[in-house]
Amino acid sequence: MFKAKFWKKGKAVDNFKKKDIPKLKYGVIHSQFGFSDGVSIVMKQVEEVLVKNLKIPEKNIFYLVGNSKEKSHHITENELLWDRNKVNRLMIDSFSKGYGGYKSEKIEKAISDAQKVITDFVNKNKIDVLFVHNSSHPINFISSLALSRYYKHSIKHKRKTPKYILWWHDSHLERKMFSNPSSDVEEYLLEGVPGCSAEYIIFINKLQFKTAKDYFLKLDKRKKGYYEKIAMNNNVVHNTSGIYLGSFKELESSKFNNKLKQFIQDFKIKELFNEKDLKLNEALFCLQHTRIVKRKRIDFALKYCYKLLDELKKDQKYKALYFLVSGQSGGLDGNKKKLIKLNKKLAKKYKRPNFFLVFAEDYENKTHILFEEYPKIFAKLKGFSTYFSEVEGFGNNLLEVLASGLIPVIYKYPVFKSDVENYHFQVVALDKFEVDEKSIDETIEVLENQDKRKEMIDKNLSILKKRLPHKIMAFKLVQAITKKRLHG
Repeated sequence: MFKAKFWKKGKAVDNFKKKDIPKLKYGVIHSQFGFSDGVSIVMKQVEEVLVKNLKIPEKNIFYLVGNSKEKSHHITENELLWDRNKVNRLMIDSFSKGYGGYKSEKIEKAISDAQKVITDFVNKNKIDVLFVHNSSHPINFISSLALSRYYKHSIKHKRKTPKYILWWHDSHLERKMFSNPSSDVEEYLLEGVPGCSAEYIIFINKLQFKTAKDYFLKLDKRKKGYYEKIAMNNNVVHNTSGIYLGSFKELESSKFNNKLKQFIQDFKIKELFNEKDLKLNEALFCLQHTRIVKRKRIDFALKYCYKLLDELKKDQKYKALYFLVSGQSGGLDGNKKKLIKLNKKLAKKYKRPNFFLVFAEDYENKTHILFEEYPKIFAKLKGFSTYFSEVEGFGNNLLEVLASGLIPVIYKYPVFKSDVENYHFQVVALDKFEVDEKSIDETIEVLENQDKRKEMIDKNLSILKKRLPHKIMAFKLVQAITKKRLHG
């Protein structure tokens, strides 16, 4: 076991009151920060609420991440916490096979080293409260286990620890690929993914606690009473939304003209269309506002859009479709190559129409347009969005699309049915992964009927403003911070 200097010894438990909140120091832990993934987006939203609503000075908020797009002296980067760390990938790749031998040696060394990184971060910044994102997911295997051991070691030696608040975006209990752990992997999951160290859990939908119930009962056998305590120390915080658009009228104003011009210029739209003898108003623009990962079902979105264009061309309404994926490649599964291959296959099937599949990440060094700005641009172009995810915790990118004045065509994933549908957003919704005439007709009506589109957009904006603003998060964060601690 490593030795480290501890910033403070004292009583085992510090329970915080509401008046203490602005004075405390906060740590935030995750694999990465500042990118287009949903967790990074929530991390920024939480910081905004902490500063604006709870009056916490920015200088009191510190980040420990594996990789950060943003650079600051308040952000500590260490590759051991990154999900693409080689040892972390080894743990994920051998999830069902198990470890042993040289694998176990590498894993244990990485966990021990990461434990020291966490200890040093907490001590140096004198952290009082830790917001830990997705330590319930094996994507953060090394950092989650290291954090669990940090708490076990500190509690054993009666050293002060920060309050551990887990933001449960996702877990191994919600993914088919993690449904068959080997026996030694199962032991690691119970030890610290997330294990018994979390004192308060913030779920992002109503289904997650039910899904995790059996896991918590297993933990209860190791730490008697933990299930009952965590059942009382949790809450649901749905993804919330900033408002990027005041009303439909703003889309017809000059407000976003500069960004639109920048997009057309940076992405060489005119040059592309001139080659095909196309005008801008002859093309339909579709935004897939997600990362490039399999569960986002971009493959189905392509099939849907090819069929849509085929129908529109019959009536000579549009001659082309420009399909942009705004997020980055989210894994090492070669999904982007598969999409390019599928696009060629579909182009051949539909007799090579003017269908342009474009990835924003290919223009990363050619544009200053931010990820969150693409929905406004596509709304200005009178386009639409696709959102056919099989699985989502809630739907951060969906909210960004709605807040920007885009009408999405979606698949009703399980959490959409349990949590999102109750908000009554105006969308085109599919119950199955089938390209049916009904939804195609609905989509065409939204595109062609401006009065209907205006009504739908304004209603969505009203719902977001009233029911899902960032500020509603503040009350629940106060609860999480001030709830009686479960350990020291």
